[in-house]
Amino acid sequence: MTMDSHKSCLARIKIKFPDQIWISHIFKKFREIRMEIEYFLPYDFENSIGNSIIEIFHYNIDLLIDEVKNHKSVFDFSILEKEENRVKFNVKTKDPFLLDAIIKCGVLVNFPVRVRDGYAFWRLISTRERIDELLTLFEQKSVNFTLLKIGNSPYILDDNKNKLTFNESNVLDKAISSGFFEIPRKISLEQLANELGKSKSALSVMLRKIIKKKVIFET
Repeated sequence: MTMDSHKSCLARIKIKFPDQIWISHIFKKFREIRMEIEYFLPYDFENSIGNSIIEIFHYNIDLLIDEVKNHKSVFDFSILEKEENRVKFNVKTKDPFLLDAIIKCGVLVNFPVRVRDGYAFWRLISTRERIDELLTLFEQKSVNFTLLKIGNSPYILDDNKNKLTFNESNVLDKAISSGFFEIPRKISLEQLANELGKSKSALSVMLRKIIKKKVIFET
């Protein structure tokens, strides 16, 4: 079936986590882990730290928790829910390239994201054109990924909850054109705030709000 490059498209991709991230470490050390990423957004733009909510099922949950919170890539760790073989926690860690690339290309992620054997299985929703742009960027940056499936999406992209205000659109356009989402960044948060006539803290809050609208797709 031919897909219109401007219509809603759903892509399923498999991405390997970098070795330096705590997720790769625990999948190498433990067997039979079941994991889902329920939420993932930037937390600290200055230091490229991301904020995630993770749920893990495992028969040795206490030992696994110790390995995660003591890993060198983890900046902050707090347990939200805990049972004998399950834990849900909030973790702040170094933000990998993936999130910035998704923001730059305007692609939505359908959470939760399933993780198996150190690979994340992402469901990405956007136009075919933008998904192709993202996959090309992955190839250029040597991201270890496999495109599992791509086709027409049953979801509608122009839902009001994903729309930006005029002011938000201008801020996002300025951030992208200034290289704020490049790796490495071409402009700091403070410099971008000065150019937009905003305080650094106000811009940080606004960017998180924008990114939540532009990255998370809830069904």
